[in-house]
Amino acid sequence: MRTTIKLLTIVAPTTLALLAVSACTGAAPDPIVGGTAAPTSSTGSAPVSSSPPDLLPVLSPVETLVDSLSVPWALVRLPDESLLVTERETGEIKRVADGSVRTVGTLASEVAAAGEGGLLGMAIGPDFEADPRLFVYYTSPADNRIASLDYSEDGLGEPQEVLTGLPKANIHNGGRIKFGPDGYLYVGTGDAAAPAAAQDPGSLAGKILRITTDGDPAPDNPFGDSPVYSLGHRNVQGLGWDSAGRLWASEFGPEIDDELNLIEPGGNYGWPAVTGAPGADGFIDAAVVWPSTAASSPSGMAIIDDVAYIGGLRGERLWQVPLGTGVAEAPISAFDGEYGRLRDVIEGPDGTLLIATNEDSQSRVLSVTAD
Repeated sequence: MRTTIKLLTIVAPTTLALLAVSACTGAAPDPIVGGTAAPTSSTGSAPVSSSPPDLLPVLSPVETLVDSLSVPWALVRLPDESLLVTERETGEIKRVADGSVRTVGTLASEVAAAGEGGLLGMAIGPDFEADPRLFVYYTSPADNRIASLDYSEDGLGEPQEVLTGLPKANIHNGGRIKFGPDGYLYVGTGDAAAPAAAQDPGSLAGKILRITTDGDPAPDNPFGDSPVYSLGHRNVQGLGWDSAGRLWASEFGPEIDDELNLIEPGGNYGWPAVTGAPGADGFIDAAVVWPSTAASSPSGMAIIDDVAYIGGLRGERLWQVPLGTGVAEAPISAFDGEYGRLRDVIEGPDGTLLIATNEDSQSRVLSVTAD
């Protein structure tokens, strides 16, 4: 039986109208947290507390690792501690090491960088040292797709198709890919401007997918021989796992109700029928809701020591969300408006966070100490 996550604070329709006005005026209502009764799902969902965390890492100072990037989208650390960066518009993959940056490969001839599309997510497999391949998610002239490329410091091989036919549009292309603790590749897609597709199990739009490195549906996926892992998503932007192996995903809302969701296999997260956490039957409510996208637009996410660090695009801030043992507590923001739009966040070396800003040709990668 699927457990529905219930909010501690339910947002009434009249309140939603007020929040929509707040979003347009740039106000920033506090995030709302919610949860379930007792854990019954395989993800181990747990009650959510609205009490503030007792202790969070102190974030300081900020160091610029590299600047003058062109709209970076995804960051990946390699085993040799060098850093790879995708650039959405140029289609280039750049390597940052020893204070220098250079292009190691380009998909410019493959990528159609229009609207929100382009070269988006990137991941490396858990056996990268034995099988050095990059996996990338990008918008082609025909669709969104995933390809793999052999990697070396001297350059990249030709892209090899892994999964094609992901719906594309000028907006809502999803794009985040990450390997989970189980070794399978998880893929966040958007509804590609066709909201009803998010509720169609036969469509790959508005979903989280779970696939093998060859692009096949992972064994024991919840919908049989299908890559679909969860549905009812608007535009998934961040993926991460806590210490118990539970999957969390950040998601853009429609001007209101940006979300952090605790993902259950086979779970339906409501879009477009509902957003946020209205307590609707048959849908899983968000664990955290940001009522106004003016303060949020949660993008890339890293989970370290059961704290989710989520970059805010329109919100231009870094959100810290303590997760505990499956419990999402009240988010706390840092760097409000100091560094512009924050697109991706990953774990860096020696207790640091690496953050990609998203400010056209003046984008940077920042290193932040988390003590």
